[in-house]
Amino acid sequence: MTHPICHCPGRPSVLLRRTALVVLSLLFSIAGAFLLPAQSPDRAGVSRRAGADARSIAEIVSRLRDEGTNRSQMLEIFSYLTDVIGGRLTASPQCLRANEWTRDKLTSWGLTNAHLEAWGPFGRGWSL
Repeated sequence: MTHPICHCPGRPSVLLRRTALVVLSLLFSIAGAFLLPAQSPDRAGVSRRAGADARSIAEIVSRLRDEGTNRSQMLEIFSYLTDVIGGRLTASPQCLRANEWTRDKLTSWGLTNAHLEAWGPFGRGWSL
């Protein structure tokens, strides 16, 4: 049986991990432009500030790229969710396990209000 996303036999985790890594790297690279505070340009010193802003953006992008390349936990997180917890249908035991694991992981990173939200009756859950 082949997987519908990558058409590979068995689990698609290797291809999906690589795809997720590329997508996250691109997002972090683009995010650098949005991390700087907005400045209202005036007529004096516009080109000097533009050069400083370009250097600041380049530094932020460089720092994000370094963080993603050298200290990223994305692969371990993605691997745990796909290989250990595995597929999870809505209202399945695996879905609850993934939700609780994510809440606990966010709490361990210092988020103070990480919690699960109830969202109304779903009906019967499924488990393979």
